[in-house]
Amino acid sequence: MKTAWVGLTLALALVLQTTVVPGLAGAGVPVDLVLVAVVLVAISSGSVGGLWVGTVGGLLQDALSGGVIGVGGLAKTLVGYAVGAFAVQFNVSRSWHQALVVLFASLVHAGCFVGLYSLLSDDGTITSYGGGVTQAVANAVVGGGVAMALGAAPAALTRRRLRRRRLTRRFGG
Repeated sequence: MKTAWVGLTLALALVLQTTVVPGLAGAGVPVDLVLVAVVLVAISSGSVGGLWVGTVGGLLQDALSGGVIGVGGLAKTLVGYAVGAFAVQFNVSRSWHQALVVLFASLVHAGCFVGLYSLLSDDGTITSYGGGVTQAVANAVVGGGVAMALGAAPAALTRRRLRRRRLTRRFGG
């Protein structure tokens, strides 16, 4: 069941990344939703889960976005594995901790991506490190918001269940 949720999360991130995010990037908000999904899955699943989600998500994102296939996949694989190994060793349960992990993971991803892309490509369309910092901050904001929403969801569902139970007892049904 967890694999299905991870696959659905990755598919949703890829769909939003290829449809909605290019419009946001034009407005000055560059977000990498696939990287945010990889980091949050790696935090909850560990290094092996982060490695697999990073590999699949990165390669699919590379294939859908054009450019050199494999650069984003390798960068997301390395970040997913490292974040998973970090999350196993340290308590990363609060949403602001997860936002910080997303921030630093985005900076590492930007360094890996720009470094690998500069080694493989000779054209002048290489992203800058300044753009990577801007994207890291945007990723941290989105990742923190998603982590807060995921953290609040179980309590909200429990409150809803209790409210329905009270109404059923009160009005019979």
